[in-house]
Amino acid sequence: MSIPPGPQRIRGIAGSGKTVLLCQKAAWMHWYHPDWDIALVFFTRSLYDQAVNLINEWLKFFSNGEIEYEPEKSKLKILHAWGEDNQPGLYSTIHDTQNISLIHDQRVKGNPPEKLAYLCKRVLSEYHIQPIFDAILIDEGQDLALDEQQLKFEDKQSIYWLAWQALRPVAPDTLDVRRLIWAYDEAQSLDALSVPTSKEVLGAELSQILGGKGGAWYEGGIRKAYAMRHCYRTPGNILTAAHAIGMGWLRPEGMLTGITNKKDWEHIGYEIDGDFRKIGEPITISRPLKNSPNPVHHFWSGDLLEFNIYDSCEAELDALRKKIHQNIYCDGLKPSRDILVIVLGSQEESINLQKRAAQTLQKYGVDFYIPSALNSNQFPEQVDLQDKRPNQFWKEEAVTVSRIYRAKGNEAYMVHLIGFNNIAKNESSISLRNQLFVALTRSKAWVSLSGVGEYPMCEEMRQAVKNGNTFTFNYKKPLGRVIGEEILT
Repeated sequence: MSIPPGPQRIRGIAGSGKTVLLCQKAAWMHWYHPDWDIALVFFTRSLYDQAVNLINEWLKFFSNGEIEYEPEKSKLKILHAWGEDNQPGLYSTIHDTQNISLIHDQRVKGNPPEKLAYLCKRVLSEYHIQPIFDAILIDEGQDLALDEQQLKFEDKQSIYWLAWQALRPVAPDTLDVRRLIWAYDEAQSLDALSVPTSKEVLGAELSQILGGKGGAWYEGGIRKAYAMRHCYRTPGNILTAAHAIGMGWLRPEGMLTGITNKKDWEHIGYEIDGDFRKIGEPITISRPLKNSPNPVHHFWSGDLLEFNIYDSCEAELDALRKKIHQNIYCDGLKPSRDILVIVLGSQEESINLQKRAAQTLQKYGVDFYIPSALNSNQFPEQVDLQDKRPNQFWKEEAVTVSRIYRAKGNEAYMVHLIGFNNIAKNESSISLRNQLFVALTRSKAWVSLSGVGEYPMCEEMRQAVKNGNTFTFNYKKPLGRVIGEEILT
């Protein structure tokens, strides 16, 4: 494995192994250069334990079992983007080492990435940042890219630019070359529609210099940017249905958002028949089996994705508990890590439905776990703040019932999705549809999707289930943002 001498951008599809690849790169850098200060950064707290385990496994692999990862002693740090008192993050580490006196203003409105971007922009505006890292690797980079211009620093994504400033140059005579590596899937951002392009991360001038010098390659045949076409986690028909429903391919009014050129589709593992330049003409999008090497189709002849609509929430939850009972006692799946329940909808809707689903499971003898709780069969409001476990997503012998923001980055063989009606009643919302895309792609084998009541989007979902790996629709220009960017060639 070669170490990129400068920035590198990795565009991956859901389940392509971006996290595994970044952990491999970080572990290799640490093994090869133990004196380097390296940061592996992510936003979803529930990924922390997974990252620690992966780093540990790769270090043992590279060292033939002689070295294991010791988080407290190692110069390779696994950092949440923000950080807190008992667990350092990228922002808090920079804040604490630079003698920054900036205090977070609780009056700042917005979601966590927006609040973090606001702070990063202020730090960049008011302080000179001293480099403290030799390499920074950012996983799920789309979570840290924001649309709002007022949260950017000189047209650059504030969080990324703060990371860039915290990096030491590769060499004294190349001050503009630093090891910032970021991986992303533009279809999986739950809070924004931006993607972390080189121009937004590095700025127009620096991006042009780095992109132009040497073309798409560094010396030694190392790519500056590349795409990961294969999805190892999610079966092909589920992934294709997730893209179809997430982008709205089958909407009578036309797709809401999506990729509109063959090259970008091919970069994420699809084959295209048709011409996106011809409005109203049929486009066929198909996913070849070779790009979805999940083995489940070799031993399972039944449906991998099912969709059901019920007359009431009570009926939906009763069906859920029966299916989970069968998963555990008939199918041989373990409650923890094999089975996952994801609740869809807005914050208020998903919190209420999460509680009702958990109570239903407990009533019929199935232990549940709410991510960040101390123990199973507990709700967040029952746990004192100091006792919460923000990094914890699973609990042995309990079925995790999660809202989408905590489920991101995790996976299970059997994924039950409830609350489809919370998406369908506002089907033109790209962010809500993206919830469904992210939720569907948590599956390693099977998905059971359900909701309450008939909506126009229900027929769209039924067609998505039926179509499998191939979709044909008459192309109309997306009503919202076009996904995609120029890939270095």
